[in-house]
Amino acid sequence: MGKDTGLINIYLKIQNKKPLTMDDLRYLAEYDPECFEKTCKNVVYNIPEVKPIMEPDTSKPLRNKPKSRALQKEPASESFEWRGIENILDNLKRLEINDIPISDVDADKVKSLLGNLYMELLFPHNDKSAFVNMSDNGGNTSTFDKKA
Repeated sequence: MGKDTGLINIYLKIQNKKPLTMDDLRYLAEYDPECFEKTCKNVVYNIPEVKPIMEPDTSKPLRNKPKSRALQKEPASESFEWRGIENILDNLKRLEINDIPISDVDADKVKSLLGNLYMELLFPHNDKSAFVNMSDNGGNTSTFDKKA
């Protein structure tokens, strides 16, 4: 349950309309990279101006790519996919410090939307249930009151 405590803290920040930090977004990206990638695509749909930030050009080969796949510990697609997420996080950080010249886009607004959409994908909105049920690897379950 320790790993999920970070997720609950981020959820509470979003519900209480507190700004998310880059560490929060990095945690979400590591927690469920596939969900994070889908969320980035949804952010582009909602704010088209951020397409260069949220969908960086990932067609470029990795700089430190090993020559032999036998030497690689993880499949090439996973490291390639993670590199795309790292690019997105780097671009968001640059947007946060106004290093990317995009007018009329607030970094906090983008991070907030990213967090909201991520949580909606991870915990689909359901008015009937006011609780999030979480379990750890040991089979222990925990119930979290969303209204907390």
